[in-house]
Amino acid sequence: MTQPPAEPANEHPTTRPGRLRPLDALGVFVRGFAMGMADVVPGVSGGTIAFITGIYERFINALASVSVKPLGLLARGKVREAIAGVLAFHWGTLIPIALGIGIAIVTMSKVITTLMDDQPGPMYAFFFGLILASAAIPLAKMKSFGVRHGVGILAGVVGAWLIVGLQQTGLHLEERAVADNATVAVYPGRLRHPGDLDEVVRTAAAIATERGLSLQPVVYDPRSVLDADPAGVVVFRDKETFEAWIKAMPPAVVLGERRSGYLYVFVCGAIAISAMILPGLSGSFLLLFLGQYHAVFGSLHALIGETLALLGRSQGPITELTARGLVADATFFGVFLVGIGVGIYAFSRAVSMLLDRAHDLTMAVLTGVMLGALRLPGSIVLDEASRAGTAGAFWLSVAWPAAVGVVIVGVLFVVDRRRERINGRRDLPA
Repeated sequence: MTQPPAEPANEHPTTRPGRLRPLDALGVFVRGFAMGMADVVPGVSGGTIAFITGIYERFINALASVSVKPLGLLARGKVREAIAGVLAFHWGTLIPIALGIGIAIVTMSKVITTLMDDQPGPMYAFFFGLILASAAIPLAKMKSFGVRHGVGILAGVVGAWLIVGLQQTGLHLEERAVADNATVAVYPGRLRHPGDLDEVVRTAAAIATERGLSLQPVVYDPRSVLDADPAGVVVFRDKETFEAWIKAMPPAVVLGERRSGYLYVFVCGAIAISAMILPGLSGSFLLLFLGQYHAVFGSLHALIGETLALLGRSQGPITELTARGLVADATFFGVFLVGIGVGIYAFSRAVSMLLDRAHDLTMAVLTGVMLGALRLPGSIVLDEASRAGTAGAFWLSVAWPAAVGVVIVGVLFVVDRRRERINGRRDLPA
């Protein structure tokens, strides 16, 4: 009897388009959750996590399977063909990975961004170890190595290094609310850098001059980024004390971070998701560079808080002071999501084509991009080291998170290799 043709080696049954197997879906969901957490972090890419966990090419192929062709078929009255086209999308990968990414961003973004603000040294040391170790993974995926691949690595390093060096820093503030006869100008967001105070003072002075007021700046500095309390500025370092002050606050000008126009936010969404797809190039970093990182995640956190407030949950004095309103935050974040959708549709096809036509060269460039991206976490760790009181204790506090990052990647790489060997044996013809 004639044997049926064997499955291609790279098409294990669990990766067939549209097929959703429970155990496989759970594994993809967990990977998606890890990707979502990484996408929150400037300097770490969800694509890197996809690469580390052995799902990158499957992820890209799943994104590339989504097409607008069914809409054209539907418009021509070909309903059955349109439904078949939609069912051909790689739902077995798309559904669990999208759920994992979305749930991680919604539930973990506040925790991760808070840790980045509160413990930048250890957190970015962990990211440094994670990225450094994962840079070896594209090399391991290559089938050959030549001079052009070495040039590709160098180009990736230089390009990523220069892009990281262009990072924008500092606050850009605007007035959110102005009370009659205001006597203070309060910025309720956390200070992240000593230079943030300069923008608060500058903005308060400009508003005071424009409106003929005398305003005393008030800031919140729980991390003590300011070495001392500047003259003429009220600095709160304790959350409870600051919240108590807000409840009895005198007439005030409330300052908030300036938001860009919707068109720019749409473009930033498309650019950011394009980077999130690539290992090593962080979409969150590009948002930071484009000046939209805190605005985007701030709108998400505010949207969650405002939704919970509608359900009866108190937001707290600080959150209430910074709120813009449910409609404003939903519109801002919605425009960003539309940009993400357009970016995914266009860029996933480009990456899929590169992997098909120039796989090894693409892997080489991605290795270089990862190595060049180390400039961001490395510079933050060095900056924190310069501000640390005890150098020895600081380096000990960042050495172990970096080592943990390396170990995690190593373990995941070994697991991925084992999975590939098992799948390879399963795919052998009977």
